[in-house]
Amino acid sequence: MAKKSSLKENYSKLLEWYQYRAQENAGSLEKLLALLAELDRKVDGPAEYEKDIDDLESLKFIYETGIRNFESQVDKYRELLKSEED
Repeated sequence: MAKKSSLKENYSKLLEWYQYRAQENAGSLEKLLALLAELDRKVDGPAEYEKDIDDLESLKFIYETGIRNFESQVDKYRELLKSEED
């Protein structure tokens, strides 16, 4: 029985971790979207500046993908915890 209890505790810890990561990424994405909305895209700058803007646009997709992955993990561990209760 201790093994099953330990597994359930591990599931719970992983659930908490993935919830935390999803929330953190969502907060970062929100700040990034606000920054992107404030930037004037019509401003011409040096190549380094333009690359940074492109990198920020790419980062937006990375955050969105990461959030979906973390949310999927949250769902998985909720289901695993639920099945352990049955």
